[in-house]
Amino acid sequence: MSQIMHVDADHVKEKSVDHVTREQWLVRQDVGMTSHHPHERAAAALRADITAGTFSAGEELPGQRELAEKYGVAQNTVGLALRLLEVEGLVEMAPRRRTRVLQSFPHLEVRVAGDGHLWPVDADSRGYSDLRAGTRVVNPQAAEALDLPPSAQLFERQAVLLHGGAPWALQTLLTAVELDATSGGHAVTVDPFVTGSGRQETGHRSRWSARSATAEENRSLRGHSLTALEIRRVGYIDERPNSYLLTVVRADRVTILTEAAS
Repeated sequence: MSQIMHVDADHVKEKSVDHVTREQWLVRQDVGMTSHHPHERAAAALRADITAGTFSAGEELPGQRELAEKYGVAQNTVGLALRLLEVEGLVEMAPRRRTRVLQSFPHLEVRVAGDGHLWPVDADSRGYSDLRAGTRVVNPQAAEALDLPPSAQLFERQAVLLHGGAPWALQTLLTAVELDATSGGHAVTVDPFVTGSGRQETGHRSRWSARSATAEENRSLRGHSLTALEIRRVGYIDERPNSYLLTVVRADRVTILTEAAS
């Protein structure tokens, strides 16, 4: 009962616009709507219905007025919710026709290689989209891992990793020496950053953790309030740290496989 009263209190100003009833919000407690913004709550409810198959891929959604009645919100709130789901890649909006449900992102199996890099098991549909290449940045955490002063200028490369055209991870590579993507440069890491043989790293250390995705990561991975699996990998040549690779994985669509040593 206290949870219901809390929801009502948070939305007392919205009721005059969205006509949200206690019963309607209670029904949707199963989808974990923690936001106090009505359009994010409506998006969470619609997202859950799409995931559950209530609205299938290729199907046109009911009109915004009907959706507003279904989810107990104002019609303009539904419009905001649909735009949020469009950014996530769940629906497609177009003028003068109803919103269409898109094919959901496929689930992906990723294998951890012996060098600590992640590789999709299905390599045929692998791709990437470059975001930054060769820019100079200050990153104290990466600098510390590379045994450099906190103010050291590092070369940064960043890309979104794709599978079947859908994003599954965001990778950021930082090094003290600029990498040449054609020759292999001074470090050999996961595609798309370096191809070629170059100077092979002789070891690595990785740290794994789970956290909430940042706003930038949500945008890059086309999600909302995502849970991210973060892998920080430091590559070594002999005993000298050589590269710092941050991989942020969409935890909702990736299964990571590991192999035990024989």
